[in-house]
Amino acid sequence: MLIGVNYHYIRPWYDEPYPGIHGITPEVFEHQLKLLGRVGHFVGAAEIGEALAGVRPLPDRAFVVTLDDGLREQYEHAWPILRRLGVPAIFFVNTAAIAERRVLGVHKIHLVRAWQPPEKLLERLGQSGRSGNGGQMGALSDVSLIESIRRRAAAHYNYDDPETACLKYLLNFVLEPAVRDRLITECFEEMNPGAESEISQRLYMSGEELRILSDMGCLGSHGDDHLPLGLLTPVEVQREIERSVERIEAWTGRRPEALSYPYGSAEACAPPVSGIATDLGIRFAFTVERAGNPDLRAPLHLARCDCNDLPGGKAACWEADRLFEEIPRREWYLDEHVA
Repeated sequence: MLIGVNYHYIRPWYDEPYPGIHGITPEVFEHQLKLLGRVGHFVGAAEIGEALAGVRPLPDRAFVVTLDDGLREQYEHAWPILRRLGVPAIFFVNTAAIAERRVLGVHKIHLVRAWQPPEKLLERLGQSGRSGNGGQMGALSDVSLIESIRRRAAAHYNYDDPETACLKYLLNFVLEPAVRDRLITECFEEMNPGAESEISQRLYMSGEELRILSDMGCLGSHGDDHLPLGLLTPVEVQREIERSVERIEAWTGRRPEALSYPYGSAEACAPPVSGIATDLGIRFAFTVERAGNPDLRAPLHLARCDCNDLPGGKAACWEADRLFEEIPRREWYLDEHVA
């Protein structure tokens, strides 16, 4: 059994006025690694690759640590802890932010939400729909559609209150990217006039940090621009993955063989994404299906849990001693929509 545990923000404190940035402290990160290490063995990209090649199987009770988005705080706060504890990990990075010194839309959303109340942003979305700038928002007068979105939002963002979850789901999965990006960019620029390049350099890893992680076999792709790949055209999917792996190879001299699907939902990794990824040299990839992997069949759809779901997390679903017995087995790869 292989259980993935995923992290995003890892910083000593969170002092924003609104809940736009969710993460853990380095102390919680270290505590959880030690707790999991008592019930299983940590493996990295090399061990997964060897298991896929038939060189040697993974341990019966294995964990893989993943960190998404290429945030500099992961290198500054998580990497030293991983090194000290001897825990391998895979850092999945978005490349457009680093190459172009800009803040990705997904992180602009986080930053804007951290400094504005959710009801204000929902009001601006409504104004956009009423003015004819967002056809989807106009359609939200349909009560059944609203309820469907709220259910999906609650399932995908289960650590957020209903209003915040709905806002996040609308921004990430419902609005057309052009509509969403225009709204969020307006808010972001109002808050940070002329400061995007500076913020980007503070927020994301540097080329040198990427090279160090790559030399240790710890680097993977999270796409170029953090877009939900399954909602793009095949040409756009090809461009997103290809540009990412080529940029990483140019910076580090190594082409990544692992992928983490941005957002990771079933919609985000729907066909033909996995086939395109395979053609570009990706050997295994992670979704965010909250489950364990009893084997490595269909390695382009490996399940992975949020760190908060696992023992040591703020909303642990299972006890450490029974984790490998009680965690659900992944099923998305059996679904015709992602097989």
